[in-house]
Amino acid sequence: MTTPVITDVTRTCQSPSFTTAGLLSALESAWAAIRARNPEVPDAVLIVGSGSPAKGTQSLKWGHYATLRWQSGEQRLPEVLVSGEGLSRTPAEVFTTLLHEATHGLADTRGIQDTSRQGRWHNEKFATLAAELGLSARKDDKLGYSPCTLTDQAAAAYADTISTLAAALRAYRHPEPTGVGKRRTNNNNGVTAECACPRKIRLSVTVFQDGGPIVCAACNAAFLPEDVDRDTYPHPTFGPACGHGDDQADTAPADDVSEDPMVFYDPTGERYGIPTYPFKFAPDGYATRRQLHAKNLRPGGQSVAAQLMWRKGKRVAYLYRIDLALPKRTATAAQLTALDKANRARRTCPACGHLRPYIIPRRTGACLDCTSEVTQ
Repeated sequence: MTTPVITDVTRTCQSPSFTTAGLLSALESAWAAIRARNPEVPDAVLIVGSGSPAKGTQSLKWGHYATLRWQSGEQRLPEVLVSGEGLSRTPAEVFTTLLHEATHGLADTRGIQDTSRQGRWHNEKFATLAAELGLSARKDDKLGYSPCTLTDQAAAAYADTISTLAAALRAYRHPEPTGVGKRRTNNNNGVTAECACPRKIRLSVTVFQDGGPIVCAACNAAFLPEDVDRDTYPHPTFGPACGHGDDQADTAPADDVSEDPMVFYDPTGERYGIPTYPFKFAPDGYATRRQLHAKNLRPGGQSVAAQLMWRKGKRVAYLYRIDLALPKRTATAAQLTALDKANRARRTCPACGHLRPYIIPRRTGACLDCTSEVTQ
């Protein structure tokens, strides 16, 4: 019996240089590099799986972080999934996904609730933690601050890691075929709203629009539809839930609610011209002139690197790079003598000639004693 020779072969396997072990090893090495720079990011089990949506109306998933999914002896470990479909992207984008999931891990370690709506909505706390790890988050109407890009500083810091990851990205998974999703033209239940827990309720459109906010007693968050931006929803601030019959809530009016600080979150400078951050949200490596002065440093002729904005943009503080700052100059003896002479002249009253412990007011041109005598 002669074995037929098959000449037309459809390739269904990856290239010989690709191995699953090599891919997982590169992903685990990248996760270890993240943890080396950020020790609070937990150890995790990394897996590669499907990111295809179940419905045609949904989008591909690049990854997820799930806490305490794996058991290793006496230790519970979280799970970090990197979708096979997402491996078709650039190595920097795949590494950005790992940093994104590491942000969730950092929030998990610190006990910070960084998402709601079953993990879909990423709040401003997530954006703050993402900036700490080297990501720049932008706000999406449906996902919050989920979309992230790698900052230039982080790209330079992880350049070797991204190169190693690029060598292992030799294959990717094709998306699952899904039919065109059907959307209902009406909804007999009216509005479906979620709190931050999240729990769901259904109510009529009239009840939702005419009444005040409906608040969850467990998390003190308002029930809102998925298409409503929770960060900008003007609802009152409610006090903590209490099981002792205290029904007095803090009903501060909407105009008393503080502004969203993430309005000034523009790390790329696309909106304000230079990288801009909310007050107290500046990343490491920047300092104001006063902070440089406290470190015995000065800007040293460098340009403004970034800025802080708060109070509806009316207050601005410029930031300088600490690594480009220079040591403060030390005044010479002659300079100190000249400064002392100038200060004594400013504290000497032209009218009576006495040296005062304060600077003579320019509006009167005389010390307070001489001014009071003229007034009387």
